[in-house]
This record gives sequence, C-alpha cells and structure tokens, in this order.
Amino acid sequence: MNREKLLKQLREYWIKNNVPNISDTNAKFLSDLIEIKKARNILEIGTANWFSTIHLGIAAEKNNWKVKSIELSIPSFAEAQENIKNAKLENTVELIFWNALDEIPRLEEKFDFVFIDGMMRATKNFLGLVWNKVETWWIIIIDDVIKFKHKMPGFKEFLAKHKIPHNILPIDTEDNDWVMMIIKQDFEINYVVEKMD
Repeated sequence: MNREKLLKQLREYWIKNNVPNISDTNAKFLSDLIEIKKARNILEIGTANWFSTIHLGIAAEKNNWKVKSIELSIPSFAEAQENIKNAKLENTVELIFWNALDEIPRLEEKFDFVFIDGMMRATKNFLGLVWNKVETWWIIIIDDVIKFKHKMPGFKEFLAKHKIPHNILPIDTEDNDWVMMIIKQDFEINYVVEKMD
C-alpha cells in the first residue's frame, strides 16, 4: 500500500471513531519545518496513533535522517509497529515502548528537533527532561497548547520560572489546534520530575 493511501485510510478511521490526532495542517507544518531546518535527529514523545510519526518519518527519510518515538500504551505501540512497517519506514523510525519520563534521561544522543505530544498533564516534565537533550538553537514543538491548556497543570509557571522564550503558532485555526515553538537557548535546566496529580 502506498503511503498516501495508508494515511488517508488512517485518517478516515480516526474520524469515524472519534480518535483525537494531529491535524493534516499541523502534520504538514512539522514535515516542512524538518526539511527547511534540516533536522537530522528527531525525537517524538507520544507515538499514539502514529499519524504524526509517519509524517515525521517521511520527511526524515528523504535525507537519511532519523526519528525516535516513545510510546507507553501497549495497543498504540503495537499498532504503530504495524503501520510503520506498512509505510516502509522501519529503517528511519525507531519505536520505543516505555514511559518517556523514565526513557528520556537514558537517551545518550542529542536531538535537533523534538515534538512533544504525549500525556498532557506531563508536558512540563517532558520539557524539563528533554531540555538538555536538545542541541542549542534547535527546535521543540509542543502540540495542543491552546485546545488542551487546561490539561497542562503548572506548564505556564514552568516556562516563566525558567524564563523559556516561546511562541504560540495558530497553524490550524479551524480546530483550535495551535502549537508552541521553543528555540532551545544556551542554558541548562537541572530538572527533577515533579509529581503529577
């Protein structure tokens, strides 16, 4: 099955079954950004329904770049494996089944593009842990910062406390699916995961 047909089928299934996912508009934005910035080493937190992962993989594959994606849900991870295989992206995308809060500190490499779309209430923890894993002046994108801001406790305060510059981009205004873009600054954050309610 070609990738365009696969993505169309996955989108139709999610719409029919009311499964939340990244929009086509935001998927194209991420893909374009990766190509424009020439992001060679990409990290995704939250593989979930694999739609974004496939888009990231297609963008990375063109230049032999790599994507690493972390997912905790057993059903989502199993489906992701199948669909990454169907998309023929096994050589580009590495899927990791584990809790990202435990896995991120173990990652040894540095990334130049990070997409955070995992458990919303852990957003500040994801950002705190990934900060020192990102190359300076490279990009961190966080999804759903307007639509689901009520599900991100302490995130706004975290940004203020560490004086992290950021921009909120209205990429998909129809679905209120805005993203936050952070350019990694040249300072470290010694972060310890905070307990979630």
